[in-house]
Amino acid sequence: MAQRSRYGVLLAVVLVFGALAAWSLPKLTLQNQLTVFFPPAETADQAVLFDSLKQSLNQDRSQQPLMVSVQLPLSVNVTPNDAAAISQTLAAVLRDQSWVAGVRNAPSPVSAWNQAPLREYRYLLTDFDLEALPSRLDDLWQAWQMGLVLDKATALSDPTQQWFRYLGQSRVQQAVPSVAGVWGETTPSSDEQPEFIQLLFLVTFKPAALASHLQAVEPVLRAALVKSGVPEVDRVGVKIAVSNVAWIAQQARHDIEQDVKWLSVIATLLVLGFLFWTFRRPLWVFLSFVPLAAGTLLGALTVQTVFGSIEAMTLALGVVLIGVAVDYPIHALAALRQSPQQAWRNWPVIRLGALSSLVGLGSLMWLGIPGVQQMGLFAAVGLLTALGMTRFMLWVLSPVTSIPTAVKMADTDPALATVRDGWKWMGLTALVLAVLWWKPIVWQDDLASLSPVPPSLLQQDADLRQAFRQPEASQFLLVPADSMQTLLQRQEALSAGLAQLKTDGIIQGWLGLSDWLPSLQRQAQRLSALPSADALNSALAKSDTPLQSKHFQSFVQSVQASSTLPLLDWPRFETLALDWQQALLPTLVTETANGVVGKILLQGVTRSASLADWSEAQGVLYFNQRSLVAESVTQLRWELAWGLFGLLWVFVLGLRLATASFAQAWRILLPVVFGLGLSLASLSVFGQAVTVFHLLAGFLVVAIGLDYSLFARQARQQAQASQEVPQRDDAMSSVTIALMTTILTFGCLLWTSIPILVAIGQTLVVGVIWVYLLARWQNRV
Repeated sequence: MAQRSRYGVLLAVVLVFGALAAWSLPKLTLQNQLTVFFPPAETADQAVLFDSLKQSLNQDRSQQPLMVSVQLPLSVNVTPNDAAAISQTLAAVLRDQSWVAGVRNAPSPVSAWNQAPLREYRYLLTDFDLEALPSRLDDLWQAWQMGLVLDKATALSDPTQQWFRYLGQSRVQQAVPSVAGVWGETTPSSDEQPEFIQLLFLVTFKPAALASHLQAVEPVLRAALVKSGVPEVDRVGVKIAVSNVAWIAQQARHDIEQDVKWLSVIATLLVLGFLFWTFRRPLWVFLSFVPLAAGTLLGALTVQTVFGSIEAMTLALGVVLIGVAVDYPIHALAALRQSPQQAWRNWPVIRLGALSSLVGLGSLMWLGIPGVQQMGLFAAVGLLTALGMTRFMLWVLSPVTSIPTAVKMADTDPALATVRDGWKWMGLTALVLAVLWWKPIVWQDDLASLSPVPPSLLQQDADLRQAFRQPEASQFLLVPADSMQTLLQRQEALSAGLAQLKTDGIIQGWLGLSDWLPSLQRQAQRLSALPSADALNSALAKSDTPLQSKHFQSFVQSVQASSTLPLLDWPRFETLALDWQQALLPTLVTETANGVVGKILLQGVTRSASLADWSEAQGVLYFNQRSLVAESVTQLRWELAWGLFGLLWVFVLGLRLATASFAQAWRILLPVVFGLGLSLASLSVFGQAVTVFHLLAGFLVVAIGLDYSLFARQARQQAQASQEVPQRDDAMSSVTIALMTTILTFGCLLWTSIPILVAIGQTLVVGVIWVYLLARWQNRV
C-alpha cells in the first residue's frame, strides 16, 4: 500500500476517534464517592458499619440546609442592631429567589413551638410525676412574680413544663448563638484577622434546583449587600463562606475537573515542546499523542459502560496515563529515527513492556475494591489501546513491515551479574534498610489520606459546623432491629447504661430516636399512669400559691385529652416532627431489607476503648469513623502491598518466558524493585507521610520502570554486539526521552490542591528517576 494511502487511513482513524469523543464525553457520569476506595466488608457487622460510613460520607442529602456565614468587619462600627438589620435584608433577598425553599437566620420563637401539633402528645412523650406537681407550681408562681412568664395562658396549660422538658431532651446540639435576635456572634480580633460580626443562615433549596444553584448563593449575597446598607468601601472586606455535604461534593468535583484540565493542558504543552525539540518533526510529535488520546477515550468509555459511572479520581488517571502511554510511540519513533529495521527490531521489547504494564495495572481489578477496580480497568484498556495504536503508527510511518532477523529478545545475556555486582546490590539493600531504620515510614491512615477534597474545603466546613454548634456525627451506636417498635424498645433498654456512661465521664451525651419517639409500649404505660381529673384537682388544691385549681382547667383538660389520643406511631411522628427533628431523622434511622437500623449519636466520647467494651456487652455496634477508616485503610494498604509483591512474581514468570533464565528475569526487575523501595525511603527521609495512594502509584512505577529496564538491557546488548558506544547512546535515547516526559507530566501533579494526585505525583517522579539511574548503572557497558 502506498505511503500516502496509509496516511489517509491514519487520518480516517483520527477523525473517527474525534467524532466518538465529541459524542460520548459529554455523556460521562462523573462521581466523587470516597467509599468506593474502601475494601469490601468481611463480616456482617463490618458490612453494617461500612454501610453507615457510606451513608454518612456519600448520602444524597438534598434536604440538608446549606450553612452560610457572612462576616462583617467592625472597622465601620457596625452595631449589633445594624448587623441584625443587615441579616434580615440578606435573608429577604434569598427568600425572593425562585430556587430557594426557605431561609432561617434566627431562633424559632417560643410561640411557634407552643403551636406545634406534636405538643398535644407531650404527656405520652415524657413521664408525668404527680408528686412533683406542688413544687412545679411553686416554681411557676416565683417566675410569675418576677415577670418571667410572658405567655400566662400557655404557662397555666402546662405548669409541669412537660413540653419544654421534651424540647430540651430533643436537641442534640447547643443553641446557635444570637446577636440582637438573629443568628450570629462577635469574633474578637487576632493576628490573622480583625474583629468582625459573623451572621449565620440556613438555606434550603427546592429539590430540582439544588445542583444548579448551590454556587449561586454567594453572588446573590454579594449583590444584596448593596441593599443592606454596607458601605461600598467595606464590601470588599466582607467574607462569605458556605458548606454542606452536597456543596463540598460539587466543589471537590469542580476542583478535580479544573485541576485535571489545566494539568492536561500544561503537561501536554510541556511534553509537546520537549518532543518537538527532540524529534524536530511536527507529524511525529502529533502522532505521539494519538495512542494516549485513543487510550484515554476508550478507557473512560469502558469504565462508564461497566460501572455505570466514572469516579473523578479515575478520570484524573488519564493525566497519569500521559506519562505511560506516550512512552510507547516515543520508543518506536526514537528507533525509527535510526532506521525502519531498528524500529521493528525494538517492537517486541515495546510489546513486552506494554503487556507487562497492562498486567500490572490490570491486576488492580482483582483487589475487589470498586474505585481501584475502575482505575485498573481504565489503565488496562487505555494501555492496550495505546499499544495497538503505536503498532498502527509503525505500519503507517515505516515502509518496512518485516525484517529478516529474529525479533525475539536475546536468549543469552553476555553481561550476567558478576560477584562484584552482587555485592553492590547487597550494599544498596543495606543502605535502603539503614535509611528506613533511621527514618521509618510514617503511614497516614486517617480519612484525609483518602479524601480527594482539598484541606481548605474541609476546614471551611468544620468552621461552619462549629459556628452552628453542630459537630460532625462521627461516633455513634448502631442498633439493628427487625421492626421500628423493636428498635425503640432496644434503645429504651440502653438508656440506663448510657446514663451511667455519662456519669462515669465516658460520654457527655447521646441522642437516639427513642428520645424523641417512645415505643408504643412505653406510651401505653405512661397513658395508664396519668392521674384522673379528680386526682389532679386535688393536687392543685393543695398548692400554697395564690393560683387556684380553676386557673389550671386547661391543664386538667389537656391531661384528660391525652387519654383519647391514638398512640403516636412512626408514620404519624414523621409528619408531626419538629424542624430540627425532620433534619436528623434520616440520620437516626435507616430502613433496610431486613428491618431497620437506628443510630444513637454520641457526644464528647473520652474513652473509646471503654465504650467499645460496653457496646459489645450490650450487643450493639460502636461506630467510630476515625478508627473504622484507619482499619479500612490499613487493610487496603496490606492488600496493595501483597498485590505489588504478587505482581513482581508475575513479572518474573513472564520475563522468564521471554529470556533464558530466572536469573535474567530477576536482573531486569532489580532496578524496578530497588527504585520503588528507594522512592518510599526518599519520601520518608523528607518527612512525607505515606498513604495508600503512594502504594497505588507504586504499580505505575513498576509498570513504567519495567520499560526502562527492558530498553536499558536492549541498549547494552546492542552496544556489546557492535562495540560502538554512540550506538548505545542512540538506543538509550528513547529511555531518556520517556523519563523526561514522565517527569514533566507527573511533576505537574505536585502543584495541585488534591492530596491524592500529589501523592501519586510524588511517588512517580521520585520512583522513575531512581529506576532510570539504577537501570543505566546496571546496564553500563
